[in-house]
Amino acid sequence: MKVCVIGSGLGGLLAACSFAKKGYKVDVYEKLPYPGGRFTNIDYKGYQLSTGALHMIPYSGNGPLGTMLKKLDADVEIVDSKPQVLFNIEGENLTIGEIAKVFPLRYKVGLLKLLAKLKLNEGDKESFAWWVKKQVNSELALKIADAFTGWSLSLDASEVSSKEVLKEIKNFYKYSGPGVPMGGCRGVTRALLEVLSAEGGKLHLKNSVEKIYGDKHAEGVIVEGEKKNYDLIVSNVGLKATASLAGELFPENYKKSIMNIKSSWGIKISVASDKPMLDFSGVLLTPYAERIHGINEVTNVSPVLAPQGKHLIMSHQILKPDRNVKLEIEKGLKDLKKLFPDFNKHCKILATQVHRKNWPVNRVPSGKVISPRTPLRNIVNVGDAIKPLGMIETDGIAGGVKEAINYVEREFS
Repeated sequence: MKVCVIGSGLGGLLAACSFAKKGYKVDVYEKLPYPGGRFTNIDYKGYQLSTGALHMIPYSGNGPLGTMLKKLDADVEIVDSKPQVLFNIEGENLTIGEIAKVFPLRYKVGLLKLLAKLKLNEGDKESFAWWVKKQVNSELALKIADAFTGWSLSLDASEVSSKEVLKEIKNFYKYSGPGVPMGGCRGVTRALLEVLSAEGGKLHLKNSVEKIYGDKHAEGVIVEGEKKNYDLIVSNVGLKATASLAGELFPENYKKSIMNIKSSWGIKISVASDKPMLDFSGVLLTPYAERIHGINEVTNVSPVLAPQGKHLIMSHQILKPDRNVKLEIEKGLKDLKKLFPDFNKHCKILATQVHRKNWPVNRVPSGKVISPRTPLRNIVNVGDAIKPLGMIETDGIAGGVKEAINYVEREFS
């Protein structure tokens, strides 16, 4: 079977390698001059900035992505973060077990019940913010909830269901995490490209797919003006872009159903430091910051991501579509300087990256579960629009690719 993969982001490469491993003839078309999409590195003054993701894998090497990489024989080392997460509260970095000490006595019983229910409760359609408020009606508890969902989903706790978030938390207990891939995002991308090449797959850079053509079903794609026939088309460019490429092949009601889906936006600030600003490799969630939701310092695990003796710090914050980008960045920088009193002495801003519109954090917000299937049997979607319930970021992408592969095997067996 001949397979066309549109886009060489993480979802596209995982799908391409999986189908190549099955003996299919695979071509990957990427319009950019480099592979990886929002999951690779940019070398800037010796620092390995990321094009999208924060050089982390949510469920470490044990989750869906780590498992799929092992199955594909991709040579990637993923180092578990220890501790996994700390919370910066009133100037102290606390573990989840230490949080109770900063809550007033009247909230402690409710807080203990909440912590127990995180492992047991299934949640519902209500927002995670409302679910938290029902357990312990505390401003700090809501701020912690916002910090977690802001960092992991680029959503406020009021914008995502309790069912989604509680499933995510259960997955953290199940798989552990987060973890840092050695070499960052590019370490994963490079390993997948090696697998693709070894299995006979081909990557075509600076080759833009202009159209999916056919008569009632997809027969192939037009690339740089040339028709190419394929049995299966796997799209990693998002639901809307895929529908645009398919044109009249997709029914109008389907196209209308996806056009109103809003993406999740965010701002990432990358900082150089001449000393470690964090003393661990996990995530520091920042409930009391005005804008920033969390920070990591992956060079504590993978020092090759910065020049020798230097460190790379990355912060993440939500960007609301109606907010002024310049002002939001200024507020994020103000947060960093407040969190680290010696920031000006040891740190320097490398880049501020705004992820929105055609280059968002997530093309479909977490919690909105969409099938990889499309109206046409031989076109499937992968990528950050296709994430199973409770699977976030790159692990969600891997989970969606697995669903797409299972669907293809059922349909074409």
